[in-house]
Amino acid sequence: MKTFAMTLPPATRRHVAAVLLLFSGWLVAPVTAAENTPVTMDLGLDQARQLALANDEQLAQMTQAVVGAEASVTAAGADRLPQVDLSGQWTRNLKKPSFFLPPDLAAGLGGVSSVEMGGDWDLQAAATATLNLWTAGRLSAATGMAREALASTRWQQALVRDAVVFQAEQAYFAVLLAGEDVAISEGAMALAQENLRVTREALGQGKASRYEMLRAQVTATNREAPVVQARNNLVLARQQLLRVCGLDQQTELNLTDPLGAVNPPQEVAPLIEQMNARSPELRALEHAAKATQLSVNLARAGRGPVVQLQGQYALQGQWDDDVLPTGDESVGSASVALGFSWPIFDGFAAKANIQGRQADLRQAELELERVRRDRELGVRQAHTQLVNALQALEGRREGVDLAEETYRLAVIRLENGMATPLERLDAELALTEARAQLAQALYACNTAASSLTLAVGGTNLPGDPAQEISR
Repeated sequence: MKTFAMTLPPATRRHVAAVLLLFSGWLVAPVTAAENTPVTMDLGLDQARQLALANDEQLAQMTQAVVGAEASVTAAGADRLPQVDLSGQWTRNLKKPSFFLPPDLAAGLGGVSSVEMGGDWDLQAAATATLNLWTAGRLSAATGMAREALASTRWQQALVRDAVVFQAEQAYFAVLLAGEDVAISEGAMALAQENLRVTREALGQGKASRYEMLRAQVTATNREAPVVQARNNLVLARQQLLRVCGLDQQTELNLTDPLGAVNPPQEVAPLIEQMNARSPELRALEHAAKATQLSVNLARAGRGPVVQLQGQYALQGQWDDDVLPTGDESVGSASVALGFSWPIFDGFAAKANIQGRQADLRQAELELERVRRDRELGVRQAHTQLVNALQALEGRREGVDLAEETYRLAVIRLENGMATPLERLDAELALTEARAQLAQALYACNTAASSLTLAVGGTNLPGDPAQEISR
């Protein structure tokens, strides 16, 4: 068998390769560009909260915990309804069972000592219904425990909601602060470069010293690192915000809400009253303590009697040959019974159970009191931090105004030969520091207000989660 090969000149091969390369680039380039094109998204603070609530994994877990607690309520109330059981057995006797006769009776029957019982087929079926008439408080205690546990779980879900909102706000404010730092750093670098240009011209005219030129160069060089750091911090802050909001890391965010001032807080006393009334953590612990109290009642009810009403219908039959019995080969029976049981002595098991549940109740009450005091302290501390941040903000605003005016005068004095480049450089450094302090003060005000909201709790809830139980 012969093999034919086509050989092309080197120049022709290069032209063909170039055409194939261009063709493949024409096919692949649009797809790659489309895949790498970032999505730009305008994001407000309220939208960031909603996205965080919709995409937080821990909050989704708490939602499933609420579903499980609701199922526990249903299961606890199931014993109040009649319990119906159906049982049956259909047997094929390969060898029938037998019973043995006494020797005297066997001799009277011709020496037969064993007799087979039943038939080839055997049927046993029964339907049983049981209703609890009196359980000495067991059912009411168990149902109450499940309901209180459900209420506690709902408030825990509300607590997670508050934490998710707080996390989203902190991430949003961090991006705003990082953006301000970038703008301040870039502005400072531009001023430093302008000062270097002016100083270089002054040095050429003999109006500046070599020291002033060296300092201007060092300042301009040192301004490059803060710009790089500020940009990197902005990237990290944006990544954190995207993670909290559940957005793709390639998304380009345009934050629409500025890092503005906040309103002064209320007095401490009304805030503490609000905290005591609607704090999700306190409400969850209160319902948990109530559930523990009901567990004590359940343990005590274990000493009481139980009264049950039971009804049963049974069907039995035995036959040979056919798979199903005929009319006279099966029989049914029905019965009704009133059952009563009362534990008299259980080896002190009930007593030990009651003591254990009482200890759990005391622990729950102490935990509630501890958290209440910590919450009150947290509200006071957050209130003080917000007041301090607002007081510092006023001074930072005035500081920026003073630094801007000082820098303006330094530039005018330098242009008129009444100041040196060092004075302009010092004014530029002071202006940059004042702007950075103002951004930090605005950030501190917003984060302090968010912390106070979290300390008070419950402000992000549409209503009382415990109301869902009565629906």
